Amino acid sequence: MARDEIGKRYGHLTVLKDTGKRVHQTRIFLCRCDCGNLKEVDINKLHSGHTTSCGCQRHKIKDLTGQRFGRLTILSFKERKNGKTYWNCHCDCGNDCVVSTPNLTTGQMVSCGCKNKENQSKVSNLKNDYVDGTSLSAVKASRKRNRNNTSGYTGVHWDKERGKWVAQIMPARKSHLIGRFDRKSEAIRARKEAEKEYFGKYRNQHKRGKYET
Repeated sequence: MARDEIGKRYGHLTVLKDTGKRVHQTRIFLCRCDCGNLKEVDINKLHSGHTTSCGCQRHKIKDLTGQRFGRLTILSFKERKNGKTYWNCHCDCGNDCVVSTPNLTTGQMVSCGCKNKENQSKVSNLKNDYVDGTSLSAVKASRKRNRNNTSGYTGVHWDKERGKWVAQIMPARKSHLIGRFDRKSEAIRARKEAEKEYFGKYRNQHKRGKYET
């Protein structure tokens, strides 16, 4: 009788219930595999030993429990579906997700998706930093000088060959020569005037968060 099969074990399968389905008058039972998957099996295949698992034993699943892949830590086996093994994962950000073995081992998935969001945010911020090809953060008056700068002012340096102080500026990422001067103070003054002309409106936008013409 059908009820006599309930609870019996056949290999890695435990019979849960009669599904009511019949194939050529053969009863079909719902079974749970030791790996956690559910599988419908006809009673003849159970009795003959033809079917002893959901199929996981044929694939020899490597247990990844406890391993880390990027920000993900494998918590437990989830299921095997469409030829792929899936795992319950916990991300460093606190979220849980389900990821397949190939996506983990190839590095295609290294987080629950939070890392992609962070990268997208960085790209978005970078795009917003540019107006007319000019980086707003690069033209801030408070921007730190390059370590190689010896004049004490950005955009001003000493030309040994000509014996002159050179003032330069780079609007829209293009270098522009302001001029060469006998005195450093003259070069700095010229550079400041050029900053007002080329960077003034962009500095206002950086401070107030809106574009001013």
